[in-house]
Order: sequence, then structure tokens, then C-alpha cells
Amino acid sequence: MTEGIAADPELRYPQFGPADDDFHDEVLTDHWWETETCWFSWNVPERRMSGWAYCQARPNANLCNGGAWVWDDTGSYSWELPYHAHYTGLQLPVRAERDMRDFEWPTGVRVTMIEPLRQYRIRYEDPGALELDVVFEAVMAPNPHPIGVAPFFKGTHFDQPGHVTGEMLLRGERVAIDCYATRDRSWGPRPMGRPKKKHQKGTEALTRFGGIGYSFGTASATDAWLVYSVPGRDADPVSCGFLLRDGQYGHITAGERHLKVDPQTGWPTSMEIEATDDCGRHLLVRGEAASRHWRGNGGDTLFHWSWDLVEGWGEDQSYFSPEVSEANKSRQ
Repeated sequence: MTEGIAADPELRYPQFGPADDDFHDEVLTDHWWETETCWFSWNVPERRMSGWAYCQARPNANLCNGGAWVWDDTGSYSWELPYHAHYTGLQLPVRAERDMRDFEWPTGVRVTMIEPLRQYRIRYEDPGALELDVVFEAVMAPNPHPIGVAPFFKGTHFDQPGHVTGEMLLRGERVAIDCYATRDRSWGPRPMGRPKKKHQKGTEALTRFGGIGYSFGTASATDAWLVYSVPGRDADPVSCGFLLRDGQYGHITAGERHLKVDPQTGWPTSMEIEATDDCGRHLLVRGEAASRHWRGNGGDTLFHWSWDLVEGWGEDQSYFSPEVSEANKSRQ
């Protein structure tokens, strides 16, 4: 694991331990939208291909959602993807029958913790369509999302880059997976809500929802980054994230994301991100879209990124309000 750097003292960051690999009953309220998630991604750059396994529980409603996706550059909508299975409204097993450290979700995704907060096996079986068996091994400790900052104003969230190895059997074709990718976890009430006043380090733009921008890239076990941004009509202010450089990481605290989009579809085609972290380091990232999974006013794009003196792959997940989506079409 890599060495951490002290966080900005003006921000509050949650801390995590082995118990955070399981469901969080101790913080569960009676809020109808209490939600807990786990998500893993992977990619096959030479195929311009990316994939997800996503699991979402709503324990107070006894429901779960999620599934598995694989997309490439042969199509952008769900019915065009090599694989797409997104289930909603499935019954969540009772608490005595579920332990997220080794749990097969009703969606078919199975997550097994091998080493707490570091190593996991992810499996999925839909015979003849998609069979997945990969291991995620983290390259740094989970990076906590600061409390009270956009977009997770409420609840708890972390992101973690890692090395993913294994294979998938996609429509009968065996595809090896050996990449760097990202996972995340969250728990708390949703919708996350808007703050009643501006955050002490924020701006007016960070207290309005024009959507959510979530961009990340990893080049190696010692070089990665991730930023959250709030889409607007021009530059998108960065609210938080992390920078892993030469094996040390710091919390990103400010910056801007600049999109260029297809004027007809509004899909991101290229991107530039500038940010600074709490160690005073500067990050400049440039990216080109390779393929996407899109729906409505938002979606998920596989990006090839360049930053510092390295290159890597990752994603941009952008979800826009209708007004921002329309305004985006001028970003050419």
C-alpha cells in the first residue's frame, strides 16, 4: 500500500476499518432512501472496452438493484452493448442471510473479500452471455470523500484504485483482463440532498446541482487520480478527489473540468482537468473518449488519459440536468 499525506485540516474525512466491508447497520436510520452500494470496474484498452459490476441495497425498502455491464465502441445505448443486465426492485435477503464480505446478490454479482479494504474477488454468471471472474487488488488505501462536500453532502463514500486481473467469457469469447481500474463504496440516505448554505471552502456553483461529474484514471500502482465536479454551463468546478503521484497521495481540494462534446448528442469527446491537492501539487489531465454507455442526459465513457509524464485509462461518469445538457452542446 502507498504512503498517505495529511488531509486539509479544514475538511473532515471519515476513517475506515475492516468492518466497513460489511453492511452498516449501526448507522442505519428510518429514512426510506437509506442506500448502500459497492461497485467495481475493469477495462480492456486494446478493445476499447469497459465493464462494471454494481450492487445497490435499500435495506428499509427490502430492495436491491444493480447488475453487470460491458461496453465497447460498437454502440452507445443499452440495447447495443455487448452485455447489459440492470435489475431493479429485487428483494433484498434478510440481514441474517447477507454479509457483504462474501455475498451473492440477487442480481447475480458475487463479491468475496480476500483481504479487508484491499483485495476482493468479483464473480458473475449469465451462461452464454457473460461469465466474469476477476480479482481487484488495491494500490492505495480507500480515499474518503470529505463530509458535507458536493456531491455526497450526506452519507459516507470512498473511492479506491486497484489492479484488476482475471477473465470474462463474453458471448462465448474468452477475454483476459489485466488492467488498472477503480472501485467505490457508499452508505447513507439518498437523495443526498442540497446543503442549506455554502460549504466553507465552496462556491455558489458547488451548492447547486447541474448534475455530477466523476472522472478518474490510473497509470500504475503509484500514479492515479480522481475528481468530482459539478457540471455547469462553462467550466465545471472540482469539489474533491485525490492525487496519487509517485506512491504518495493527497486530497484534491479545488480545480476545474473542461469538456468538449458532440454538438448533436451532447456526449463528451475530450476533456481537460486542472486541479490542486492539499499538498500544493498541481494536476493537469487531458483525455480522449474511446467508447461509452449513454442514457438520457448522462452516461459512462471510457477515456484514455495523459497526465504528468504518464498515460492511463479510466472513465468519466457525467450526469447532467436537462438545462446543462442542452448548454453543453456549445462546448465544441
